[in-house]
Amino acid sequence: MKFSLSKNRDRKAALKAMGGTIRLLALGVAISLSAAASANAQTFDADTAILKQNVVVESRLVTLGDLFKNAGDFANKAVFRSPSLGQSGTIQAERVVDAALQAGLRNITTNNVGTVNVSRLAERVTESDILDDLQAQLKAKGYVDSSAEVEIQLNAHLADQHAAPGGYSPFEIRDLRFDRINGRFSANLLIFGRDDLGAIHLGGHAIETIMVPVLARAIGRGEVVSQSDVSLTPLPRQKVQASRPALMNEIIGKAARQTLRAGTIASAAFFTEPDMVKRSDMVTIIFSAGNLNLSIMGKALSDGSKGDIIPVQNSQTNRIIRAEIIDHGLLEISQPVSTTVASLGAN
Repeated sequence: MKFSLSKNRDRKAALKAMGGTIRLLALGVAISLSAAASANAQTFDADTAILKQNVVVESRLVTLGDLFKNAGDFANKAVFRSPSLGQSGTIQAERVVDAALQAGLRNITTNNVGTVNVSRLAERVTESDILDDLQAQLKAKGYVDSSAEVEIQLNAHLADQHAAPGGYSPFEIRDLRFDRINGRFSANLLIFGRDDLGAIHLGGHAIETIMVPVLARAIGRGEVVSQSDVSLTPLPRQKVQASRPALMNEIIGKAARQTLRAGTIASAAFFTEPDMVKRSDMVTIIFSAGNLNLSIMGKALSDGSKGDIIPVQNSQTNRIIRAEIIDHGLLEISQPVSTTVASLGAN
């Protein structure tokens, strides 16, 4: 049910004349409720101001246009203060109707709405957003290398804030200062539309990091490193430079020269080519010179990787010669002398 009051009558007289259809509450709010028909069955005139159940606002004030459909010329009339940014609240329908009547809106229906929910839009500003912007500014101002990652540690945790919507940016960082020696920084944070907050002071450390290979597990001497054994980890540049970290292609597929602990920064000096020959392995020794091609079986007398020259015992003569490892189980005599050739024996 709806109701309309003449401008020339006072509100109490109008309510009385409606024969009790509208109850006069303690606040003097007039509400008309239909006792016979459901909300879905109600129909209204085109000029009827219909109360909304859920309202979302952007400004500090709630207008009749926010609260009612068909508020007409009264749409921009403010009647309540909005909740805080990002917050919500409820208003009893009686209070809304009373405020609308006092503002001059007529021909109102509550459409069986008993409580109006009002929410205020806001943009959430998180600590992560702030850290990203701080890093961008540190690079833009040349305080840190533009290609580096920067780990930023705030002196105090920054709680999420609500900014007013519609700004070019929901927040702004001003007055950024940075000490290159100790990595300390300070700045002021302004939240758009939050005059109640003022400037929020920020302080902390900004540490320039680089991605370096770190051993994910302990590696034994002579063990070959696989991709899963190494992880790229951001570490402070100053700490890392002294360790001379290797490139990934200098590690994967290489053998450890010594036992290495998990968490060790992988330096190229820690690794070498993996052994292609193990002590006591049976190997093939080859020699080529002009039309002369000789090969013989032998036994390796020491371990070795590609390019190493190791002692090998001729299986036929038991003579010991030295040959260069060129592949798995394959050695070559690169600078033979007559005695070496003789020690190979016939093919």
